[in-house]
Amino acid sequence: MAQSARRSAGMAAMRAVALAGSLAGALAVASGARAQQAASPFGGFQHDASQPIEITADVLEVRQAESVAIFTGGVVAGQGTLRLTAERLSAWYDAGAEGGGDIDRLRAEGGVFLSSGGETARGEWAEYDVVNGRVTMGGGVVLTQGENAIRGERLSIDLVSGQGRIEGGRVQSVFNPAARRP
Repeated sequence: MAQSARRSAGMAAMRAVALAGSLAGALAVASGARAQQAASPFGGFQHDASQPIEITADVLEVRQAESVAIFTGGVVAGQGTLRLTAERLSAWYDAGAEGGGDIDRLRAEGGVFLSSGGETARGEWAEYDVVNGRVTMGGGVVLTQGENAIRGERLSIDLVSGQGRIEGGRVQSVFNPAARRP
């Protein structure tokens, strides 16, 4: 029994590691077509989902009874050129699922920073609802794409429709025109 519980907890933690990149990847696929991604402030992040995911943290705690794996202390998650940093990353999973549990929800907290090339997103927290395909980021959100920036208190992205919304306080956008060639 104890060995089975440890194996299940270990598999859940590995599943959390493998799917933690989903939070970062969620922003990368917010818009369906690549042409739309380039034009959309919500879908400019690019990543290669076939790349391995690596997560480092000071501590990994698995709470089997609560079906949650928690990475704390200088969390760095990466997949290809995509990087996510935070102080804490929690992954809730379905412990009854075959293979150690499917991830239902991910939440990153504490100075959340996501980057891919020249594009970044920053906020105090971010959450990925895997089941419903929704990403929410909050706490002084700043999206940048090159020299362009959008600021607001809360970012919501529906991954199914590709629609995004920034709200809260006054939303501020700065778009720099591309240099024109003579």
